[in-house]
Amino acid sequence: MHKKLTRFDLFIAPRTWWGLVLLFVIFAASYAFPALFNLGKIAMVILFFVAIIDLLLLVSPKILLSATRKTSEKWSLSDTNKVHIHIRNATPLFWKLKIIDELPEELQVRNFLLYTTLDSMRDSDVEYQVKPLKRGLYTYGKIRIFVYTPFGLFSRRISTGGEQKVAVYPSVLQMKRYSLLTMTKIARFYGVKKMRRIGHSYEFEQIKDYVRGDDMRHINWKATGRATNIKTNHFTEERAQPVYCIIDKSRSMNLAFDGLTLLDYAINASLVISNTVLQKGDRSGLITFSDKVGTAIRADNSPGMLNKLLDSLYFQKYRTTEADYEFLFNAIGRVVNNRSLLFLFANFESMYALHRVMPVLRKINKNHLLVVVFFENEEVEKYAYETSKSLSEIYNRSVARQMVSDKRQMAFELNNHGIQCVVTKPQDLTIHTLNKYLELKSKGII
Repeated sequence: MHKKLTRFDLFIAPRTWWGLVLLFVIFAASYAFPALFNLGKIAMVILFFVAIIDLLLLVSPKILLSATRKTSEKWSLSDTNKVHIHIRNATPLFWKLKIIDELPEELQVRNFLLYTTLDSMRDSDVEYQVKPLKRGLYTYGKIRIFVYTPFGLFSRRISTGGEQKVAVYPSVLQMKRYSLLTMTKIARFYGVKKMRRIGHSYEFEQIKDYVRGDDMRHINWKATGRATNIKTNHFTEERAQPVYCIIDKSRSMNLAFDGLTLLDYAINASLVISNTVLQKGDRSGLITFSDKVGTAIRADNSPGMLNKLLDSLYFQKYRTTEADYEFLFNAIGRVVNNRSLLFLFANFESMYALHRVMPVLRKINKNHLLVVVFFENEEVEKYAYETSKSLSEIYNRSVARQMVSDKRQMAFELNNHGIQCVVTKPQDLTIHTLNKYLELKSKGII
């Protein structure tokens, strides 16, 4: 079915205006060169008849064009997601098309245009990519198609399709990519470190030949005496160990780098870590907090655990309040029953901020293995070492260098109190946190 053509559906194309300008120039020049007058009249007649034919083709009720939008129901945050527009031409005419897809306002794209051509009685697919930087429910509008004939003097707008909703979840694509990398030999090219297990576990697996790096205490002397080379006992990796991702949702996590907030960087990293933990046979849990606990999921490795964590991370919202670490300590005592590995994603911008919560972090670390993950401010670090051209810039860069130095001092103080830490740029958060988990797992200290 086609709606009735309205006056707003037809538009004059730029080519028409340029044709009229050309006619004006020809007629104006004919005052000096009379021979151009007849040429101008011929051009005007041709332009008039072409315009009539163009209009008749465009206002024909037999323009049977339809378009449908195809995309995934769930997009991955901060990743490129593909969108396909399938266009069908049920007419025997050739068309030139300009397509405006009414993108969700969250994408903040103001100049979106697609161009394509469509042969008679043919279908065509147009593809484009979007990169969402906020979690939530996005709403598409209609697909606006501006139809041109080969003459291109006028265009007709056809509106098709309807509202379509797409949910933007934490980066599932990133989770799958790192899941593959941790299991393949090409992982080292992406920064994922393979580490030999050097810790202790007491579940016997098998006897193998001694290789350099094996624990000398595990040499099996009886088996060695019956063989021509040294034999060692190997033990299976301990499993079902609880690992929690703890995310600070306070105002300090609302800083944005490359359009993505620190909270969303932490959420993406938490999803990757949780998936890796479950693949390793451990139990994964989640705690989010600010001035109060938002989400508390006990560590588990049941089949639906990853989807439960994914849905929970999708609904997380940052808060404008300060983080209450005393409240977090009490919440950990209620939720986490056994000694666990805790990844705390937070953002400390000054030594004062760290000193204020250090007593709580030390109490948490007594009962659990705590890893504090906080961020380098890449923009401040870049600004700190640029050339100064005025006295005010010298002062500002001195303050910036002090902030950079404070980050290193924070890491030193945490390590000095026996607390593991990861200091990373937001873009490298996932890979560095994943490497830390694999390192602790290989050392057998969790």
